[in-house]
Formats: sequence, structure tokens, C-alpha cells
Amino acid sequence: MMLVTIVDVGLRNTVNELVLGGVELVQLALVAVVFLALPDTILRNEQITIDVIDRKVGARGVRALKAAAAALTLVLLALLFWRMVPAALDTLVIGDLTSDLGIPFIWYWLPLLIGGAAALLAQLAITVRELAALRDARE
Repeated sequence: MMLVTIVDVGLRNTVNELVLGGVELVQLALVAVVFLALPDTILRNEQITIDVIDRKVGARGVRALKAAAAALTLVLLALLFWRMVPAALDTLVIGDLTSDLGIPFIWYWLPLLIGGAAALLAQLAITVRELAALRDARE
């Protein structure tokens, strides 16, 4: 991704040429990197969190907030995945291609769908864990 961008910028600034399909390749790589890394980010609990009220609600309140956040994130990921599938299928049926390299757009959707499904499963595991921790804390 970086190499294509550096070469593209270098060619544009020196000989007024560009890397044919450079933008398409960078876009595809970016989609793949972001969505395929999402499940690992979820499992490592490395998403951005804001802990402004943690001190005020105490340990029990923090557990409740974590469980609620996990459940809401699960719902959001499920809704996103539910909306991604029809869009990807439309792209497959229509057969759209990128303008420069003629890459079928379904190749952009595959990392989205695979990463989205894996993120959904990862978040399900986290949600189950957080709800169990909340239940255990109440006992």
C-alpha cells in the first residue's frame, strides 16, 4: 500500500505520470487490512474506550457498562453485516468492475464479508464473556 502510494506520488512529481490502477490497489488493500484486522482487535480488547465515569460507578458499574457496550456492539455489527450481504450480492450480480484495472468489485466485498462475519463471531464471544462476568459478580 505504502509502496504503491510512494511510487505514484514520485512519478506524478517527477515525470507527470501515475501508477495505473494505483488508487484501486490501495483501496483494495486498505479494505482488506481494516476489515480483516477487526476480529483480532475485538478479541484483544484494543478498541477505543472512554473511561470517564469508571471511577464514579465503581467496579460493579464498570462490569455492567462493559456488558452493555459488548451487547450494543454485537447488535451494531449484526446490523452492519445484515446490510452488507445484499449489497455484496448486488455487486456480484451486476458484475461491476473498477475503471482502470477491471477488478471485479466483489473482490472489495470479500474482505468486508469475511472480516465482518469473523468480527461478529468475535464480538459474540466477548459479549458472552462480559455477560457471564456480570452474572458471576452478582452471585
